[in-house]
Amino acid sequence: MSPAASSEDIEIIQGFIEETSEMIEQLEPTVIELGQIPQDGPDWLSTINSIFRLFHSMKGSAGFLEFQHIASAAHSAESLLDLIRSGKITLCAEHVDLFCQACDFAKEALVQVGEQYSDAGMAAAAGDLSARLKEASQRALGGTEAPPPAAAAAKTPADDPAVPAAATPAVTAPPAAASAGLEMQITPEMLESFVREGEDLLDKAEQGFLSWGEISSSPGVVSDLFRNIHSFKGNAGFFGYRDLERLAHAMETALDLYRCGEALVGEQPENVFLELIDVLRSAVTAIAGGAAGAIPAIDDHLVRLQGVTRAPLGEILLKQGVVSARALDQALHVQVNARAQGENQPPLGEVLVAMGQISEPQLHEALAQQGVPPPAGPAAAPPAARATEGGDKKKVVQRQDIRVDLDKLDSLINIIGEMVIAENMLVHNPDLQGLELENFNKAAQQMGKLVRELQEMAMTIRMIPVSGLFKRMIRLVHDLAAKSGKKVDLQLEGEQTELDKTVIETINDPLVHLLRNSMDHGLEPPEERRAAGKPEVGQLKLWARHEEGEVWITIEDDGRGLNRDKILAKALSKGLISGDGSDLADDAIYKLIFQPGFSTADKVTDISGRGVGMDVVKQNLLKIRGKVDVHSTPGRGSRIDLRIPLTLAIIDGMLVRVGGAKCILPILAIRESFCPQPDDVTVTPDRQELIQVRDTFYPALRLHDVLGHEPDSRRLEDGILVVLENHGSGICLLVDEILGQQQTVIKGLSKYIGTPAGISGCTILGNGEVCLIADVGGLVDMVR
Repeated sequence: MSPAASSEDIEIIQGFIEETSEMIEQLEPTVIELGQIPQDGPDWLSTINSIFRLFHSMKGSAGFLEFQHIASAAHSAESLLDLIRSGKITLCAEHVDLFCQACDFAKEALVQVGEQYSDAGMAAAAGDLSARLKEASQRALGGTEAPPPAAAAAKTPADDPAVPAAATPAVTAPPAAASAGLEMQITPEMLESFVREGEDLLDKAEQGFLSWGEISSSPGVVSDLFRNIHSFKGNAGFFGYRDLERLAHAMETALDLYRCGEALVGEQPENVFLELIDVLRSAVTAIAGGAAGAIPAIDDHLVRLQGVTRAPLGEILLKQGVVSARALDQALHVQVNARAQGENQPPLGEVLVAMGQISEPQLHEALAQQGVPPPAGPAAAPPAARATEGGDKKKVVQRQDIRVDLDKLDSLINIIGEMVIAENMLVHNPDLQGLELENFNKAAQQMGKLVRELQEMAMTIRMIPVSGLFKRMIRLVHDLAAKSGKKVDLQLEGEQTELDKTVIETINDPLVHLLRNSMDHGLEPPEERRAAGKPEVGQLKLWARHEEGEVWITIEDDGRGLNRDKILAKALSKGLISGDGSDLADDAIYKLIFQPGFSTADKVTDISGRGVGMDVVKQNLLKIRGKVDVHSTPGRGSRIDLRIPLTLAIIDGMLVRVGGAKCILPILAIRESFCPQPDDVTVTPDRQELIQVRDTFYPALRLHDVLGHEPDSRRLEDGILVVLENHGSGICLLVDEILGQQQTVIKGLSKYIGTPAGISGCTILGNGEVCLIADVGGLVDMVR
């Protein structure tokens, strides 16, 4: 596609980039998984077929948009995969690396396509990759030529069955006149059901044809295929889609012949079936848009199917003695001339009938012997094509997904946030205080409920599972293990945990750096692990879960652990701590690794050692108000927890007052509040005040000390204590008054203010005042 692409072309290209990126995200972890499972195991064929299907789809989409170099590389990878899954060569580590390199090539090509709307600049890289894939094939085959690289890349959608049906414009014939008789009343809901079930049946059939190599050893596979095609044919016939029914019937007949023991001819009959699946899928997609369900050049498709099932039509007619060889040659010559002139090739039977060589009954008899139903007269218009009373066609109403610009979604979230502020300003308007406004209060309560539902729905739209992020790390760990010579078993858990899309993008780099550190500094080489009495294969775990209103993402390994003394010595040499550090807790020392430029590595490697990565972790987490905890046991491993707020924009908070200042406390962190008695307060020898709450002692913290405001009273007994907890640690926070609960829109603090200890942001109250929001984790840390 040329750089001077139209706006419509650009939209199609953007869709191609997004879809191909999703394919690559699936490909990389699946390719690495393929290299780890036994080739005689139950999951082998399904895994390699999944990879084949993804490269096949990538090739088809790229070929349709004339991105020939992407299509060429995908075809070369597909060819090597085909040799592996057919058992002609055995998968090895080199092949896994080549498939990973194919993914890297596709990523690089997508960048160029996004910038230039063309992959012309990838010609050399595509040629090099294809050559290496072909060389690997030839070497494994002992010099045998591998399938030629992507000759099919430049094919048109009609030539290449790999082109996705959704990307191929549907060409439909005018609906035929309705036949006489009663018309069946078909509702839009029934048509929607037909489209949905049809797509599902075709997807299952496609998976079966991609598993063609299993059919000889698994009779159940061809039976499943037969059932899927048979069901599709029945549905199409019920709705009056004659072309779909004819083509499905022909495929069903071919499968039935094979099921009964008659071999199919041709080297790769499954490719013909896959092309016909794409043809049927295109027709179903067109029907969903209100088309009549006609399949252009259906007879050509039936002829192709004849080539892999029974003898050609001409051969049958010759054996029956109803046509001479000379007449058959003349008819074939008519077909050749039609193709040469760019016209649709007429079916051989129709040519012979037009020449007067055979009769219609003779043609129908020969077609019946092939298992192809003869063409009928004018068919009844399918229900979807019948005119309504107003003269318009009804379209099938399908549930569909749409792609939305993230900036638009951000704007929606911001508007909802402003709605929350406006609602608070309305409800808490000073002019309304003290008035008896029963109806107003009911309406305000209902409005608050609707605003909350709207906010929750909008936030849900932005939430996506972390599975995509986690699967990208599989490739990273695989490459690092190969480079370092270490053996590692990466375990992923909690992949369906959801996070805001922006958060997932923000924590991508921190995860990369943390995993690189675990691989480089944490996990030991096999010989060192053996000497320490550990298994050669190190354990690396990446998991996500919900904890107290936050999402925790943990990276845990069973390696060396952090060296406390080495970290402390490095911190002292850099002047990062005062004194000798003997009074510092372990977690305080471990957090020193997040200082800019801090590294304890003896030498810098291309994996880590410059002290940059951990600073990136800290800075990116600060952007999303996240925190990081480090736990380590020497010789047993380390665990790093990334604590990420579940909601970035709006929280439920408790408004409190201390002196002339107000502050919001997050509701999720509040356990209780009470007015203490003198007996509840205990003072330790180092002057630390502890508050006894039943069987637990909490350190006391005065909020006015944090905010810098003069309180009504400094005595604990004269105020209200709010018990706040954060991941097992808690405090009693002294406030003067609790003003009430409200939804709070979190706003960031100005850069010149910075990030004060114990404060996470600010908000605007209903009366227009700016109010600070407490960071409970920071408050707890202040009294440790």
